[in-house]
This record gives sequence, structure tokens and C-alpha cells, in this order.
Amino acid sequence: MVVILLLRMNLNKKRGDGTMSLSDVPVGFEAKIISVPDDDVGSRLLSIGFVPGNSVKVISCAPLGDPRVYMVMGKMVTLRNDEAKRIQVSMEDEIEQLSNVTEGSWRVIHLVGGRNFRDKLRSMGIDIGSTVKVISKGVVETNRGVFRIGLGMARRIYLRRDDV
Repeated sequence: MVVILLLRMNLNKKRGDGTMSLSDVPVGFEAKIISVPDDDVGSRLLSIGFVPGNSVKVISCAPLGDPRVYMVMGKMVTLRNDEAKRIQVSMEDEIEQLSNVTEGSWRVIHLVGGRNFRDKLRSMGIDIGSTVKVISKGVVETNRGVFRIGLGMARRIYLRRDDV
């Protein structure tokens, strides 16, 4: 799976009702379509399968993040982010960016960055599948110690609450 650069991915854009735009869903994740716009673009989106209630999976994205490839109703469809921003979805997998999580135990499920970024995180004990304890905003404890992680890095680390 190619997940080197996702320039426009930002789960901070989650709305109060738990929905977000399709353009903000990370590569490899599924979402449920909540609404499409009621205009000419919306009609086109409906005709190619972006129907409220359907699931859509983000398959891949271009090197600079736009366009992206989606799987909807068994078809691969490419949309520009301008079109995908108009589709409201809810995540089927409850994931959060490290920058948005509350205190507690979280499992790392996705890292957005290149080799240097991943190597730096590994040196702190943060890798896909590892568990981190969030102590406070930007401060985590791993099996290698307690670390302060800046907002820029924290926005590129995706977590799921650890049920253990």
C-alpha cells in the first residue's frame, strides 16, 4: 500500500456529529457515505455509486495527494479532492490522530510519513501495532520512555483506543 504522502488528510475536520468529508479519510480505511450534495455534481456522484448508506474504501492516492482512488459498489473510481470534499462520511473504524486523543492507552494503527519519520518514531518505541499511553496533550509513554511529540508529528500518527 502506498502511503508516503497524504497532504490533505486531516481528521481534525471531523464535525460535531461525527462526520467528515471523504477527502479526509486515510488511505486503506473504509467509511459509510452519509450525504452527497444536491446539485449537478451530486447527481454525477450518485450515478457512479456514491449513494448514502454505501461503504467506500480509500484505495490509494497520487504522489501529491490528489486525485485519490476509491472502491465503491465493487468499482474503482478516481475523484479529485474537490469532489470528495463534498461527500460527507462517517468512519467505520474509529481512529483518531495522536493530536486529538484523550489520556489513556492507544494502539498505533497507521503512520503517514517516510523512512526518516518512521525511524524517528521507532527510536521512541512507536510503530504500527505498538501501544502508547497518552499522558497529556503531546506527551506519550512507550516501552522506551516518556516522549513529547510535536503537533506536526502527532497529526501523522493514527491510533485506535486499546481495549486491553
